[in-house]
Amino acid sequence: MDINAILLYVIAPLIAFSVVIFIHELGHFLAAKKMGVRVEKFSIGFGPELIGFTRNETRYCISALPVLGGYVQMAGDTPDKLTGEPWEFYSASKKKRAFIIIAGPFANFISAIFIYAIGLMIGIGVPELPSDIGKISTESSAYEAGIRFKDKIIQVDSKSVQTWDDVQGILLKKKPKEMVQITVLRDENRSSKKTFKLQLSSTQPVDISMLGIKPYISPEIAELVKGYPAEKAGLKSGDIIASIDGKQIDEWEDVTKVVYGNINKALVFSILRQNKKIEVNVTPVEGKMAEGKKIAIRGQIGIKPVVGKIHMQRLSPVEALSEGFLRTVIGTPQYIIMVIQGFVDKCISVNDLSGPVGIFHMAGEQSKSGLGNLLLFIGFLSVNLWFFNLLPLPVLDGGHLVLLFIEKLSSKKIAWKVQETANVVGIILLLSLLLMVTYHDILRCLGLSLG
Repeated sequence: MDINAILLYVIAPLIAFSVVIFIHELGHFLAAKKMGVRVEKFSIGFGPELIGFTRNETRYCISALPVLGGYVQMAGDTPDKLTGEPWEFYSASKKKRAFIIIAGPFANFISAIFIYAIGLMIGIGVPELPSDIGKISTESSAYEAGIRFKDKIIQVDSKSVQTWDDVQGILLKKKPKEMVQITVLRDENRSSKKTFKLQLSSTQPVDISMLGIKPYISPEIAELVKGYPAEKAGLKSGDIIASIDGKQIDEWEDVTKVVYGNINKALVFSILRQNKKIEVNVTPVEGKMAEGKKIAIRGQIGIKPVVGKIHMQRLSPVEALSEGFLRTVIGTPQYIIMVIQGFVDKCISVNDLSGPVGIFHMAGEQSKSGLGNLLLFIGFLSVNLWFFNLLPLPVLDGGHLVLLFIEKLSSKKIAWKVQETANVVGIILLLSLLLMVTYHDILRCLGLSLG
């Protein structure tokens, strides 16, 4: 393994895990200090200590297994350690203990806003799509005005444009019902220039999709995903898909429409490879993807399109913080609801979840695109840790909150043996889940979990 691969698939994931775990445990630590509870140990990871130091009665250390979490060990956090001193955890009131417990997940949730914002300010790679127009609905205002498939937009309101972002940027500044003038080049040689006038709809904000046009994406394969049907069938980067089962393919969307609707059905791909026509049989496998607010089951073969030059998109501090807030406060609940609905609809199962191995792989993949993309992944990981830790399972923060709630309702302390038994059950459940998702993670990484 070369140094670049080590940085991408080992160092970057370790940083991602360490950041979210540190923030989580720091939340517990600061809350304990605030509530007057003495912290004996602050550890990132479990197992034997690798390195550490002691300051003000607290031992700070990194342990051998950082990817499995961490912990803040407080004075008097179990009955056998309880001496009745006011700085001990179980000497604190229920409200104080609840505050300490919830502070960890809360720290993950709030920090995600700023992690997202920093990533967006550093910049993320986005495709620089050309201003060529994809297929147009005959009922759209663009078609009625005379705009056609593969026209290339060169001007919007007399302002020159070269990319799809240029077109979007001009339209976003316009008002609903305002007129827009679009100049295009037509024909294979781009020799015919035509100008059309269209009226925007009354919907706000203004978006180019209102006109019924979208960017053209070539049916050329840029990249194949390891272990998926396309790679196994022998398709290669640079292949141009001409037809599937005799159906002519004009753009990438034609490919996805056919593949999505033909799970486990053999399809004949007619491709152009170095000006030679080749036929390849490919059978799409079942895949899950987000569509709107739901998770849908669609056919997948593991290919990616040519999307043009990648450029860095950076937001100003105000824009980045606003976007970070929206992704965390609005986007996270929507994502959680979508996943829960996916389980209810049986679109996804426990086998689709990812554990440490899968997260390591995803972090490595994101780091390929730069620090900004890695930070967005860390932000996403942070809010996932927030949600996971609040699940009402023993050992997790949510389980401890449930026990506190039961204590408050019953006005009696729950026997320590009952708590110990619940913790053992929780550990067994979590380890079983960890082993299951790790097994499927390894299969996915090796490309063996697909048919």
